[in-house]
Amino acid sequence: MQIVANIIFLSTFYVSFAVGLALVFGVMRTINFAHGEFYMFGGYALWMLINAFTGILPPGATFIVALIVGAAVVGILGILVQLSIFHRLREQPFSIFMATLGLSYVLQVAVVKAIGPMGQSVPAPFPGFILFEGMVLPIQRLVVFGFTVVMMGGLYLFLMHTDLGRAVRATAQNRTGAMLQGISMNHIALTTMFVGSALAAISGVLMGSVLIISPFMGGEALWRAFIIIIVGGIGSLSGAVVAAFLFGIIDTLMTTFGAGKFAPMVDAIIMLLVLSFLPSGLLGARE
Repeated sequence: MQIVANIIFLSTFYVSFAVGLALVFGVMRTINFAHGEFYMFGGYALWMLINAFTGILPPGATFIVALIVGAAVVGILGILVQLSIFHRLREQPFSIFMATLGLSYVLQVAVVKAIGPMGQSVPAPFPGFILFEGMVLPIQRLVVFGFTVVMMGGLYLFLMHTDLGRAVRATAQNRTGAMLQGISMNHIALTTMFVGSALAAISGVLMGSVLIISPFMGGEALWRAFIIIIVGGIGSLSGAVVAAFLFGIIDTLMTTFGAGKFAPMVDAIIMLLVLSFLPSGLLGARE
């Protein structure tokens, strides 16, 4: 049963990080290589606020403040990236790739110079654990799981039950058709970058409460997210969720049986096999 709990916890991490990238990729049809650094900023937002408010606010309250502040600040940073890079280079995908890749390195170096290269950790805002049916369930990981479910529920309500969310979905499905319906591409791009970047920061806060926070924490997470959104289907949030749980199962089982070091290679092979037989991914729509 502990393996089941570990699968759920790992899949939760994959979902929380990949869904923001999947949203941006689906609408913009290009990759924001600084998405991993936006995730890293969320982790550092938690670390700084925990240190700043120790003895002033309860750790749980500081955790919630970090979720709000991190999402707002990084969401605004996403808007700035959209205006300064994506909008200006909108017809040049390779230039966007190079510009966001360069931005990711700049942000990494800035954090290294400002804070240092060593990893940081924070005490669990919600300490303790629960024993259930032979499983050890850390309360902080249960909180991360709960907030991830809330985040996904909020995203679902936004995309399915608001006019702006429907416009985002329409743009992801058929950009030309959306333009013919009078939908502003600039407005949608700004909204998508804000939401996608904010989701990355929320993921960083959530995972920063259980993992080591470092300037380089976004690199491996970004690679995993690429695999997840490609296997799930570009532009498909439901596909990203399915792929996240698929890789959560595979990676957990490999780690449990002592083959964890081969997990990245196996994940890449699975991605290549899926692309060979299902070029649109598991749940992606054909172009």
